[in-house]
Amino acid sequence: MNPTAPTPRPGARPMARASTAAALLLLLAFAAAWWTRELPLFALTPPGGGAADMLPGQRQDLHTTFFTIWAALILVVPALCLLPFRERSATAARYWLACWTVSLAVFLVHFYWAVVVVFGNDWSRILHTPRVSAPRLDTVFALWWVADVLIAWLWRSEALWVRVQRWGVHALALVLFFMGAAREGELAASRTLGWLLAAGVVISAVIALRYHRRARSA
Repeated sequence: MNPTAPTPRPGARPMARASTAAALLLLLAFAAAWWTRELPLFALTPPGGGAADMLPGQRQDLHTTFFTIWAALILVVPALCLLPFRERSATAARYWLACWTVSLAVFLVHFYWAVVVVFGNDWSRILHTPRVSAPRLDTVFALWWVADVLIAWLWRSEALWVRVQRWGVHALALVLFFMGAAREGELAASRTLGWLLAAGVVISAVIALRYHRRARSA
């Protein structure tokens, strides 16, 4: 993509499709949390054992945090997979921004539910609970993601620093979502989502590399 050209904005159709997917996934996440509020899907004790740090009455909110992060993960997959194709396809760039934006919105719902609803905005608990493996990094990532989406919508530049930071925040998203789901997930469904995320990114990277080689040899 030409560094002087503006970042393509998604039209009504890409945003409508991405927003509809986000709304449906959020609805399913909250519905699933309500349906499973009596089931011990996720432990009330922190990883590694010890005393319970969640009350039985918090189970629905605990489930909401897990299901909303699953929804954000599902939505971020197409954004991560489309990133390598943005420079060659305006359509890919538009759908990337649509997916990157709505996945952020869903992630912020998860972030709010975890920080404010579950932990009561008590950062002394958040910073020391084994439930959150990297709270400071997660917070930096959330702020960076917000900044990149704002840059894409408002600044719309493809300058070198914009592309470098954009690839950086996408790499961090891949690592954090994969580690949180595939490595730290309590359920098989979570671990499966994490590995599907990794597989999708690897496949898209291989396809993008082949296109790049064909373009260079043409």
